[in-house]
Amino acid sequence: MTLNPISTDKTHKSDRPRNLPRAARNKRISWTPNRLWSTLRSEDKKQVAAGLGCSLSNVYSRLQRFRATSPGGSGPRHFVDREIYRHMARMLQAARYEILAAVAFVSASPPPVFGQLLAAASRGVEVRLLFRSDNLTGGIVKASQRSGVDFRTLSDLHAKFLVTDTTAMNGSANFTQASADRSSEVATFFSDPSLVHDLREVFFGYWRRGRSY
Repeated sequence: MTLNPISTDKTHKSDRPRNLPRAARNKRISWTPNRLWSTLRSEDKKQVAAGLGCSLSNVYSRLQRFRATSPGGSGPRHFVDREIYRHMARMLQAARYEILAAVAFVSASPPPVFGQLLAAASRGVEVRLLFRSDNLTGGIVKASQRSGVDFRTLSDLHAKFLVTDTTAMNGSANFTQASADRSSEVATFFSDPSLVHDLREVFFGYWRRGRSY
């Protein structure tokens, strides 16, 4: 997504924002993204926020992060085995607004990447975690509640994917020590905004079916 400054010299008068003061409408203004955002009506801002899947207060910051992504986002990148967890860790550390994790299996002693998920929630990131009900343990529950992670269980979940602000991962890796240390795993990482949005919608479809605690 690229928002380039627009000069009013090239904009028809009828196309200019109508809710500006008269003096401002008659001036030559460089329409920066920040200024354009400030002229939108509240209902229009809410529609933009809903499309991006974030709160109204975070929408401009998220737009700026998307602008920093190359047009169309990055193409799919495939990683295997231990590399998956290194890239997952980077995703979690970079998240500022939201993390959605659907991981079928979470062991009683999960790998370090699970600790980074908890740390993200502790620093204020909105974290949702979905995993199988037969993996529910007291330690996972206490750690999640203590850190502020919102979690649910889904008995038939077998998916493994992760969505953060502008990036997503879809693959075979679980939050288990065996998966992180010994198993042969593969995962695809991508940041194309439309694909990230689609996977986010998949997550919430599962989330609505999940059982909360």
